[in-house]
Amino acid sequence: MSLSIYKMKNGILRADLAEYGQRKSKTGKSRSELLKWAKDQERELFLNHSTDLALNKKYVLTLNEALGRYAKEVSMYKKTAKKEIQRIKYYQAHLPNVDWPLLNYRGEFLKDWEYQVMHRSIKPLKAASVLRDYSTLSAFFNWCRKDKGWIDFNPVESIRKPKKPAHRERRTEIEELEAILKALNYVPGSVPATKMQEVGLIWLIAMATGMRSGEIVNRLPGDISLPKRYVSIPTTKNSLPRKVPLDDFALQLWTLALKIDRKGSLKVFTISDSSRDTLFRKARKKAGLDGVDLTFHDSRHEAASLMAKRVKNALTLCKIFGWKDPKQALTY
Repeated sequence: MSLSIYKMKNGILRADLAEYGQRKSKTGKSRSELLKWAKDQERELFLNHSTDLALNKKYVLTLNEALGRYAKEVSMYKKTAKKEIQRIKYYQAHLPNVDWPLLNYRGEFLKDWEYQVMHRSIKPLKAASVLRDYSTLSAFFNWCRKDKGWIDFNPVESIRKPKKPAHRERRTEIEELEAILKALNYVPGSVPATKMQEVGLIWLIAMATGMRSGEIVNRLPGDISLPKRYVSIPTTKNSLPRKVPLDDFALQLWTLALKIDRKGSLKVFTISDSSRDTLFRKARKKAGLDGVDLTFHDSRHEAASLMAKRVKNALTLCKIFGWKDPKQALTY
């Protein structure tokens, strides 16, 4: 921005602004007043300039509009549609300058957002969460570039991203296991009679098999093959179907699960994944572990740590856990 502020012969201050081939000037009583005016005008001049460029390309599309198109044309057909569409609405409401033409959206705007959400005083986002957002946004910008031809570059690829956090190695202590099962009122070896007790059995199954919470609660009786000792998962998080082998302990747990009074439910368990999450967090708090760094998903790490001692082949471990990258198996 080319800005000149000077005092005229009559003593009044004048500001001359030149940017994007456009010029504007204004008089004022103070330098701070003129600087604020110049900052506002720079944004307006840029938007006018960007709009002219977009008109020359026969379309005017803002980032906000493009995000809406992506949600309707791509996100809604994904397995994670509900969650991704909610996140896109968040981007539309919170990303800086969503009203700017998509063609001229800058990576520096994303860095401004990153700094704000990672340094805010209330519930700051961790690096892992920001990286997940960048992954979603990168897919969006690549769709705009490769599928629609609206832009020539991906702003996410032009910025330095937060450092990926170290691999989580949280193990569940026996005292923590006993305390949470007690809070859930579940006695190992029994058939659950309440939803809270179902959560206890689901947690044990997760630690015995490495299955994700959603993979467990969404299983149909026909997916469980006790004679052949495996659980079939037709659709998974990474879209690859897989069969999870069952050892004696896991076989016993699924046998108990199949005895649950489903009260007309088509699934093995009568609880939803969201309710499971809520009840687990309540039990963790009741057990006095609310301030402890323990999550339900740690059960998957626990299972991998134990199974890696029996399964020596990294590729076999990848098939069991549904990992695409063999490096994940080598971690254990």
